[in-house]
Amino acid sequence: MENKVYDTPQGANQYQQRHERKLSKTTISLIIATSILGILTLVFSILYFTQMQEKNDLQVSLENVYERNMSELIDNVNNSEVKLSKVLASDYKAYAEKMLNEISKNTTEAASNLSSLPVSIGGIDETISFVNKVSGYSQSLAQKLDKGENLSQSDKETLAKLHESFVELKSNLNRISQDMYNGNILKSSQNIDGDFNDFTVAMQGVKSADVEYPTMIYDGPFSDSQINKKIKNISSVKSNENDARAKLMKLFTNLNNDNIDYLGDTNGKFQTYDYKIMLQNGDNLYVQMTQNGAQVLTISGQNDSNAQNISTQDAIEKAKDFVKKAGVENMECVWSDVVGNDAYINLAPIENDVIIYPDLIKVKVDLATGNIIGYEASSFFTNHTQRDVKKPSLSDENAKALVPSGYTILSCRNALAPLEYGREILCKEIKCSKDGDIYYMYFNADNSACENILKVVNTDNGNLLL
Repeated sequence: MENKVYDTPQGANQYQQRHERKLSKTTISLIIATSILGILTLVFSILYFTQMQEKNDLQVSLENVYERNMSELIDNVNNSEVKLSKVLASDYKAYAEKMLNEISKNTTEAASNLSSLPVSIGGIDETISFVNKVSGYSQSLAQKLDKGENLSQSDKETLAKLHESFVELKSNLNRISQDMYNGNILKSSQNIDGDFNDFTVAMQGVKSADVEYPTMIYDGPFSDSQINKKIKNISSVKSNENDARAKLMKLFTNLNNDNIDYLGDTNGKFQTYDYKIMLQNGDNLYVQMTQNGAQVLTISGQNDSNAQNISTQDAIEKAKDFVKKAGVENMECVWSDVVGNDAYINLAPIENDVIIYPDLIKVKVDLATGNIIGYEASSFFTNHTQRDVKKPSLSDENAKALVPSGYTILSCRNALAPLEYGREILCKEIKCSKDGDIYYMYFNADNSACENILKVVNTDNGNLLL
């Protein structure tokens, strides 16, 4: 039998050398593979930790913004409460006028602070609206004193109610502020409890059910008409985050992925993708896009400019163009106002010569740049549906005859008015004046019953475009 090559000493030695060379190559390959794996692991670790650091930096930055707004909100509410008490205690008109102007400024800033906090849609709308209206009401009283008039007994009673309301606001805000200062605003805004996040639930405590808020209208008729809990007008098709981002980039000029930060989701009444975007001029906006249908729901931003480079009419056209670009057709301006250097525009459908107030979209326009820096479409998506809108059978002449004596009739329009218990009533809207105040009276088109009366508070720059 023939011996194998490695059966001889020389063959065994050759075999061992070949085996050692194979082992050496294998070892080198393993070392190379291990090194490559180690380098890749290091690279991925660096990328991961870089991304995590960027995310943490963004969260810290956002938390700082929220905490600053919370601190400023508390200061503005505290100052408003103290100054309201001074107005009530003072018999000096010049001093009361000064305090009322300062209250108007404080409450305007408080409303801005509230709007810049991570509150779920519809969570504290009543409080935001109330604080906003107090600003206009205080300014109107200051103007009254400036003209040499005195505060009426009715004015003083309203101011007393406002003071009581602000005592409650102050107490409850101070009560929840300590937890918020422990770095929990962002975290609590990401925890959902029913329709609202935890932060909204906490903030809902700023309104006491025991305090009756004075009825004032400052931001247009029925501007807060979310009368139905069920959302009527939103797509059932869920869009992904990329769809929402693509839609967002089409809404704003020169917006791309580099200046869009995705902040996460909100799961309240509307499920949304939330973004922070930077406009071409460097201004930041916070935008919510609905997860169903990728519709723009809210936009929140601030105007730091002191300039007014466009007119109110230009702002109205920009608001209408933006709403149309966002996919909502046939919206007309039914009310507008200028506060500071911002124009506030209320848009609604007008069908068969009837204003559809439940379907309002509110737009805020920067008069310096023409940019859209505020947007609220939750009423529209909550209420908008196909309706068989008919002209009222009640004539203008007969409706005007229903207005009590002593009022000067300024205009008459047809309107679908949202009322309590989810009702929508076809009415005649009569705008009238008495003793320098403006009122809206709503008479049922079928039975002529008076359904509602709204008192309007204007400022020097106020506009009611009817």
